[in-house]
Amino acid sequence: MFEKLIDSFEKLCLQIIIEILLVPVTIFRLFQKPSRCYEFSVEEMEKEETERFRDYLSPIKLSVYTSVIISVLLMDYSGEQNFISRVKGLSMVEKALFIFLFNNFTAVLFSVILLWYKKEKVNTITFRTLLFSFIYTTVYTSTPFFLLILSAMFLGQTVNVQLYLDHLQKLETYSVKDYIFFIAFFMFVIIGIIGLFKLFKALHYILKENFRYHPYVVWVFTLLFFLIQLYYARGFV
Repeated sequence: MFEKLIDSFEKLCLQIIIEILLVPVTIFRLFQKPSRCYEFSVEEMEKEETERFRDYLSPIKLSVYTSVIISVLLMDYSGEQNFISRVKGLSMVEKALFIFLFNNFTAVLFSVILLWYKKEKVNTITFRTLLFSFIYTTVYTSTPFFLLILSAMFLGQTVNVQLYLDHLQKLETYSVKDYIFFIAFFMFVIIGIIGLFKLFKALHYILKENFRYHPYVVWVFTLLFFLIQLYYARGFV
C-alpha cells in the first residue's frame, strides 16, 4: 500500500512538473498566433477525450496556473488594492473557485451569446469549443500581470506600482532590486500592449468563424466583446 502511495505521488509530481513546463509553451503559441485560441479548441474537441491537450495546456488548467493561482496570492499579498484582495473569509479552494468563475465570466457570457445565435444546446461540443476558445483569450490580459506579480514576489517588492511611480524623483534611494523591478514593469507594459492587440485579433477570429453576418457587424461585435472583456479584466489577474 505504501508503494502504491509513493507511485501515485510520483505520478502527481511528474504531471504537475510537465504542466508547469507547458505553461510558457502554451502562452507563447497563443501569443504567436491569436487564431490558435479557436483552432486549438476545435482540433482538441475532434479528438478522443483521453487524447486531448497533450502538447499544451487545456484552457482550464492554463487559467488555473496563471490567473487563479496569482489571484489567490494577491488576496494575501497586495493589501486592499483591488477587488479580489478585499474578498475575505474564504478557504483556499473557495478562493480559487470564486476567482476562476469571475475571471472567466466573460468567456461564459460570450459562449452563451454565440450559442444562442447558433441555436445550439449548452451540453454540446460547440459550447465547449466556444468556452475553451474564450477562456484561452483571457491569457492576453492575465499573462502581463502573471509576469509582474512573479517578478515582484521574486525580488521581494510590493505590487503597488503606484507607490514607485509617485517617487520616481528619488531614484538615488533605490537599490538594484528596485531598478530590476522597473525593468520588469516596463516589460509588463510592453507585453500588456501586445496582449491587447492579440486579444482583439483572437476575438475577431472566433466571431468571424461563428457569426455569419456582414463583416462590419462582426467588427462591431468584436469591439464590443473586446471592451467588455477589457473592462471586466481590469480588476482581476
